[in-house]
Amino acid sequence: MAVFVVFQTTFFLTLLSLRTYQSEVLAERLPLTPVSLKVSTNSIHQSLHLQWTVHNLPYHQELKMVFQIQISRTETSNIVWVGNYSTTVKWNQVLHWSWESELPLECATHFVRMKSVMDDASFPEPNFWSNWSSWEEVSVQDSLGRGILFVFPKDKLVEEGSNVTICYVSRNIQNNVSCYLEGKQIHGEQLDPHVTAFNLNSVPFIRNRGTNIYCEASQGNVSKGIEGIVLFVSKVLEEPKDFSCETQDFKTLHCTWDPGTDTALGWSKQPSQSYTLFESFSGAKKLCTHKNWCNWQITQDSQETYNFTLIAENYLRKRSVNILFNLTHRVYLMNPFSVNFENVNATNAIMTWKVHSMRNNFTYLCQIELHDEGKMMQQYDVSIKVNGEYFLSELEPATEYMVRVRCADASHFWKWSEWSGQNFTTLEAAPSEAPDVWRSVNSEPGNHTVTLFWKPLSKLHANGKILFYNVVVENLDKPSRSELRSIPAPANSTKLILDRCSYQICVTANNSVGASPASIIVISADPENKEVEEERIAGTDGGFALSWKPQPGDVIGYVVDWCDHPQDVLQWKNVGPNTTSTVISTDAFRPGVRYDFRIYGLSTKRIACLLEKKTGYSQELAPSDNPHVLVDMLTSHSFTLSWKDYSTESQPGFIQGYHVYLKSKARQCHPRFQKAVLSASMLIHILLPMVFCVLFIMIVCYLKSQWIKETCYPDIPDPYKSNILSLIKFKENPHLTIMNVSDCIPDAIEVVSKPEGTKIQILGTRKSLTETELTKPNYLYLLPTEKNHSGPGPCICFENFTYNHAASDSGFCGHVPVSPKAPPSMLGLMTSPENVLKALEKNYMNSLGEVPAGETSLNYVSQLASPMSGDKDSLPPNPVESPHCSEYKMQMAAPLHLALPRPTENSSLSSITLLDPGEHYH
Repeated sequence: MAVFVVFQTTFFLTLLSLRTYQSEVLAERLPLTPVSLKVSTNSIHQSLHLQWTVHNLPYHQELKMVFQIQISRTETSNIVWVGNYSTTVKWNQVLHWSWESELPLECATHFVRMKSVMDDASFPEPNFWSNWSSWEEVSVQDSLGRGILFVFPKDKLVEEGSNVTICYVSRNIQNNVSCYLEGKQIHGEQLDPHVTAFNLNSVPFIRNRGTNIYCEASQGNVSKGIEGIVLFVSKVLEEPKDFSCETQDFKTLHCTWDPGTDTALGWSKQPSQSYTLFESFSGAKKLCTHKNWCNWQITQDSQETYNFTLIAENYLRKRSVNILFNLTHRVYLMNPFSVNFENVNATNAIMTWKVHSMRNNFTYLCQIELHDEGKMMQQYDVSIKVNGEYFLSELEPATEYMVRVRCADASHFWKWSEWSGQNFTTLEAAPSEAPDVWRSVNSEPGNHTVTLFWKPLSKLHANGKILFYNVVVENLDKPSRSELRSIPAPANSTKLILDRCSYQICVTANNSVGASPASIIVISADPENKEVEEERIAGTDGGFALSWKPQPGDVIGYVVDWCDHPQDVLQWKNVGPNTTSTVISTDAFRPGVRYDFRIYGLSTKRIACLLEKKTGYSQELAPSDNPHVLVDMLTSHSFTLSWKDYSTESQPGFIQGYHVYLKSKARQCHPRFQKAVLSASMLIHILLPMVFCVLFIMIVCYLKSQWIKETCYPDIPDPYKSNILSLIKFKENPHLTIMNVSDCIPDAIEVVSKPEGTKIQILGTRKSLTETELTKPNYLYLLPTEKNHSGPGPCICFENFTYNHAASDSGFCGHVPVSPKAPPSMLGLMTSPENVLKALEKNYMNSLGEVPAGETSLNYVSQLASPMSGDKDSLPPNPVESPHCSEYKMQMAAPLHLALPRPTENSSLSSITLLDPGEHYH
């Protein structure tokens, strides 16, 4: 005990001495600047490798330190990277650190320096950074050789989608350098006169053998050299998918996964990714030799739980996935074996099988599937220990089945095993259904010729291979007489000749086990040549739709029969007793083929009675040929056409009639001439729209009749209903209904001369829209005559040209001024247009003066219109009142050269009425 106390005291004293020494040492500021800094390059990895030491560390002491590193490019002031590196430093230890450059090291000079600081808890605060070490320069351009152009990096390996920087070094700055990526020119940034760098972003995977990049130096059009590199771009390493492990025998774990895309590159630049299995509980590791599976040996140390990590690795990166599982929950059984069948008969069988033994008290869940002709019919589940057995029932006779079985762990289901199967065939049984039988009867004098038909039994009802058919013919009038015929299969018909007695015919199908139930049909002694009217029917794409009247009395069913062409095989269809319609559809129906259907009713005595006949085409076609026509009884005015031996039933459609075309010998009929016959639906589509259109037009015309009347043939104006009367203020006679000239402002006729080719002068004082220059208009004033004048006063007459357009040719109505002393005979002379023209030309052309050549127009100036500027003074200030106008005559435009002169003070106007030939003067 004393020795222990002494030892403990000595230990504490020693420890106290060490701590005191340490405090004294650390109290001083030690110069911990990194020294002996050396920088080397690795061209393959494009990295700088640094190594250095730290002096003045305590002897045999480990201290945690932080080193700050600066890296410059081209010059020391161009710092491209700054970072910290933390590590534990020992006395006299050489430290190492690497930095990978994005720019190839050959393309620029690099400079490196560092400083340090203590980061240990045993040091008192505060801590100070040391001084920077001196810059270390590293350059590899001096070792490039004597070439004129270099491209870097050489054979670089990157992942798809990475960013890569390449560069070229040109010895001669006079050279023009162009660089290309897979033949497409790229552009970069010039770092110095000799170096240019290119940043390639998200480089794609192009091929396994790499991406080609090259640069060409030239002066003018002369190439000085080409230099290139291969950039190896690999697919990105994927994380393994569907990683799983399972056992079939509790001895080996079989692990599988989906490796994804292979990242291997050509020329072995990068091999395929490798896979490693690591089990964390045992610490065991295994390098897998396959890319998608690996086996792990199970030890006998009763380990039940496994924690696997699958590591995928290539030159550039690592990926990993993890699974944790219990061994008993990952049991994948081997296939069952020794599958057999016992006690097989027509409808039952016993199936047996075995499974591979696993552990004691292991329970298996097995699944059984029964297949018939490739289709699964039944599925069963059963639990077993080692040997399996199952009773299969309700099977079909004479049927080949395929049965398969698979098993799994019943306690902890993981997955089914693979299938194990075997075929077997059940035994035959007697046919279970009577054959479908029909007959065709041809009655002749003294006997019946009966052709008997039957359909083969289906596999479901045959219960084996049909060997023969038994036909028993029994005379119902003489029951002692019967006949048996055996018809070997696969025949399906036979012909019987019977006398005029009633017969019952029984047909059975037979296999190796026995006979089917009998199918019975009765042939009556009466002849079957019953006359039934034939009805035409039209087929459709779905076949023929048939219907018939129900048979009076008791019937057990109906039968519809027909013949399939061109084989002319009798076909039939059975219909229930409560059905009076059916659809006959088959792929054998062809367009242009006529099908005849017969409908029979079956009585309770099994006697068939013909009810109806129907005939039709599934699709009618045009006639196949023309009839053979004979011409006889030829006369000068007639002839007779006849044709015979023309079978309409052989035609591809019903013959509805015949068309006879007659042409003269000189004319030729078109070889493709066809007659178009409009059907009643077609006529309705044409006539109905026409009727509606006519009715619509009639309604519109009726509604617009007044407008059409006023537009096309307006009423002749009634002078007693003129609107002008409402505007005149009568002073003397308020009941005056006719307008007097004395009540009106005298009218003026404006004579306007314009060059030829211009448009018509607008009425009134307005000018033509197309005229550019007009002469000053001359006015003719229609003034009243002197009061002492006994002749008729001046009168202006109007009439619509629409109703008497011939007036321009036959004469005109107007008031022409003449001398007051003019004899009445002169008035008569001027009733003809020729006299009028001569008189006007003689008396008034001189007063008008010379009118320029060209078109001259007459403009009517209304007596109610306001005088235009410049025209007021030309009107008489006090118009003389004239007597009433006694006539209403046609208005007519006289030729423009017959314009009237301006009246003088001494002149007076008299009225002349020009008449059409045959018109009397009033």
